[in-house]
Amino acid sequence: MIKTMADSLLLLQLEKEIALLLLDKLEDLEITPERAAQIARFILHSLPDGINDEQISAIIPKLDDTFTELSGIVHQHLVCYEQKNKEITLDNVRELMQQKNFQQASELMKKYLEKKI
Repeated sequence: MIKTMADSLLLLQLEKEIALLLLDKLEDLEITPERAAQIARFILHSLPDGINDEQISAIIPKLDDTFTELSGIVHQHLVCYEQKNKEITLDNVRELMQQKNFQQASELMKKYLEKKI
């Protein structure tokens, strides 16, 4: 299967961040080579080639359940995802309000806020 740059950008970014994290932790003697290998195997298993961004986004929150070393990366991606979701929702609400669909705009904001809580 041929992957385009757009298809694999999130996967490549995530793999790069994790690789750099593991290298830094190994260099600073914060983890053992065995632990780094366990994390690497877990990541390769959890994020196979061909996975799409939607699947990756569903997996990211679970990456630090087993390996707490990944919590910083997980947090960073969750904040980014939340910000993008917020912007998309606000754009949709503005559009609905311009179309005088106030009830739909209100329902969309309610759904967004329920997800945040």
